[in-house]
Amino acid sequence: MDRGQVFVDETQLLVMESFPPQYLLQVSGSLPTPCHSVRASISEPNAQNQINVEVFSLVDPNLTCVQVLEPFQTGINLGSLPQGSYTVLLNGEQVAEIEAP
Repeated sequence: MDRGQVFVDETQLLVMESFPPQYLLQVSGSLPTPCHSVRASISEPNAQNQINVEVFSLVDPNLTCVQVLEPFQTGINLGSLPQGSYTVLLNGEQVAEIEAP
């Protein structure tokens, strides 16, 4: 499988009604082709309380696929966080801030 890019159009941080609160990052955009599948990796908060989320695609390089953008929407579970202020980065860009009680 080869790693590919994704084109992110919109993000939204959702706070689930639970105790402690759970956080979900909704991401929508497009994949390069319908043969790509979306993947995400999430890091633990670093020393600056930044949560790095990386969204990318995987594709089998041996597949023949129509060259058209494929819309996607995915929810990335950030879980619950200890009390504090956090910055959420998606592919290196700030997309949200969290104030965990």
